[in-house]
Amino acid sequence: MHNYEGVFILSPDLSADSSKSVITQVEESISKNGGRIDGLQDWGRRRLAYKIKKKQEGHYILLNFQMDSQQTKKFEQALRLNDNILRFLLVNKEGR
Repeated sequence: MHNYEGVFILSPDLSADSSKSVITQVEESISKNGGRIDGLQDWGRRRLAYKIKKKQEGHYILLNFQMDSQQTKKFEQALRLNDNILRFLLVNKEGR
C-alpha cells in the first residue's frame, strides 16, 4: 500500500448535502478498491485560476489515503466519470 494525497475540485453549484454525497462516493470508491482513508480536509470554495467547465470557483477537498498502486487506475476512472468533480490530482507521497 502506498500513501497518496488527492486534491479534488468539486462543482460550486452543489449544495452542502450534495458536496457531502460526492465526498462520500469518493471515500467509498477508495474503500471498494482496497484503500484506507487517513485524513480529509475541506478547504471550502475558492476562486479558480482559470475557468473550468465555465465555472469561476470550485469547492476544494484534500484527501490523504492509502491504496495499492495497481488499484489507482480503477479509482481514477471512477473519478473521471463523476460529473460533479471538475478536476482532481493524485500524488504518490512516497515518490514512486
